[in-house]
Amino acid sequence: ATEIVNRLATAKATHTLERELRKYCRPRLLVCDELGYVAMDTESGNLFFQAISARHDRDLGTIVTTNFPFSQWNQIFAGDSTALVTVERLTAYAEVFYLEGRSYPQTQREKRNQDKCK
Repeated sequence: ATEIVNRLATAKATHTLERELRKYCRPRLLVCDELGYVAMDTESGNLFFQAISARHDRDLGTIVTTNFPFSQWNQIFAGDSTALVTVERLTAYAEVFYLEGRSYPQTQREKRNQDKCK
């Protein structure tokens, strides 16, 4: 997600935002990994929303991974309203999966440590 926002911010600064947004509407499926790893300021949140909204309007698939429940997305986006409308666009026709437990890297690390002890 951070890379998307950075590219959109650069495009806005160089007056090529519309062209960059069209790029994010080309793939049938867009994967945004680790949303919330870096919090977004107001401008970044608005740019990310524009990309998500454009994909939503064209019925294109988007996968988002995050460690934040929807109730905490106001910690990702600078404004509650941006968080709310982004969640609404992403979940309008969505399947939401909640995964609990240890992460894959944590499980693999533990396995390596156990193998070393043998």
